[in-house]
Amino acid sequence: MRKTRIIIQLLVFVAFVSAFFFLNRNPTAYSWQSEVLLYANPFTGFLVTIASRSFFLPLAITAVSIIVLTVVFGRFFCGFFCPLGAIIDFLDRFLFAKMRSAGRRVPRYFRRIKYVIMTALIVLSLFGSLFPLIIDPLTMTTRFLTMIVNPVLNILGVDLIKIAGLAVPSVSAKIASVYSPLVPLYYGVILTGGLMLLVLGGGFWGKRFWCGYICPTGAFLAVLSRYSIFRRKVVTDKCSSCSRCAKACPVEAIDLKNISKTNISECIECGVCTEIKESCSRFVIGGADKMIPVTGPDLQKRHLIAGAAGGLLLLPVFRATAISKRDDHGRLIRPPGALPEEKFLSRCTGCGECMKVCPTNALQPCMFTDGFSRFYTPKVVPRVGGCEEKCSLCGNVCPNGAIRKLPLEEKKFVKIGTAVIDRHRCLAWAQNRECLVCDEVCPYNAIEFKIVDTTKGRFKVPVVYEDLCAGCGLCEQHCPIFDTAAIVVYKFGENRRESGEYASRWQKEAILERRRKSDSANLEEESAAEDEFGASGSSFSDGFLE
Repeated sequence: MRKTRIIIQLLVFVAFVSAFFFLNRNPTAYSWQSEVLLYANPFTGFLVTIASRSFFLPLAITAVSIIVLTVVFGRFFCGFFCPLGAIIDFLDRFLFAKMRSAGRRVPRYFRRIKYVIMTALIVLSLFGSLFPLIIDPLTMTTRFLTMIVNPVLNILGVDLIKIAGLAVPSVSAKIASVYSPLVPLYYGVILTGGLMLLVLGGGFWGKRFWCGYICPTGAFLAVLSRYSIFRRKVVTDKCSSCSRCAKACPVEAIDLKNISKTNISECIECGVCTEIKESCSRFVIGGADKMIPVTGPDLQKRHLIAGAAGGLLLLPVFRATAISKRDDHGRLIRPPGALPEEKFLSRCTGCGECMKVCPTNALQPCMFTDGFSRFYTPKVVPRVGGCEEKCSLCGNVCPNGAIRKLPLEEKKFVKIGTAVIDRHRCLAWAQNRECLVCDEVCPYNAIEFKIVDTTKGRFKVPVVYEDLCAGCGLCEQHCPIFDTAAIVVYKFGENRRESGEYASRWQKEAILERRRKSDSANLEEESAAEDEFGASGSSFSDGFLE
């Protein structure tokens, strides 16, 4: 059984990583559901359903299926399918097992911690709040891959191309033309790495320390598996009571004093115990067999009360108005298609799938300054990257429906903010220097240049039409001013809908017509300006950018 489990675990892990790196990208993310494996955690589906007061069908169907299988067969998810568990097993096999004392065993009463955490998360979800930090081992894994592993691999790819260029320039140029990796950088990398280091470093104290003592998903599955029929049975004729199986069990589910007794809620059915000595134990279908002694979760009423009290005490932190007001000074810009904020926070688990697939690196995780309840949820940071007009990948990979899947035609009418020009920083307004960058990069023709009277005479300056601006942030990204850009996107005017179209048919036609007219008017203005000023008006921005 152990070999079968290792093979399945390896295949699932490879599928998980392959889907992340090869399917969660442009253009495969439009046609392949790269996020499908994130549906597998039933605890996440349970919390999202409670918090959002609604069913996200793909998540609900998968969660219910895993719950039913867990009730029947026990915690097979932890032993066979969890990618974080696979990483922990690998590190334990080749690293921590050599560092850890053979007789070291974490006190069993520490197992109750995960039940307290689980109860606290359930109470928070009842009030519409999720806590993405440790809610799900799957999202923790994708977040780590997104924010640390993927950037490192891209940096290595760039360096390898440069090294190849030194040896064979022609081959390097050909590779660079086909594969030109963007090196994404994210906020909170140190925090993410530190959290993963703590999770994996638990192996120093005990095998599967995270799974047995901290993981709330493990606690949820432990409760569900209390009456599972797939159980470990000791073959009394071959058992010599050596206790080797109890010592080898990675989750300490076997009682050292009575090795025939198994804590069925802790057992992850890894099969290690079955290969210790001449098959002295095996797994059988024996739910009704009273000769198989088992125990349930080490859970008492006081643990549930402690968890509920902890969740209620955390609730004011999540809903603190002071934190909400200082979130971003109008700069918390959600990706296009994001649900209204309260609904968005009740569905987003901060998995990082949308951030990884973003082609411009515009999506960044929220940090503590954005509010505790928003931690690790995505926001658009235009200074890092703008939201491209012909891209709706973030909605296509969101596993919980926090970001809607939008057709490209519909995305044109989604407004996530409005650009505002700071005339004191703008080269054209403040210094009478010709700069056409914001107008040139705007895909919505929301920026026009007008000839106005200034202290130095008549000059062309940019103006923003609020009704045409979608808040994509490309103008802010490409603004040549250092530090804070002269044109900044704020979230006012954002249009966020839970369902339906973002504009009626006649509104769409009117917007498209205005954008066409704006483009024509801009060309006429530029032509007139060139005729009036002649060749003497040198372009400061062109020379600056080059």
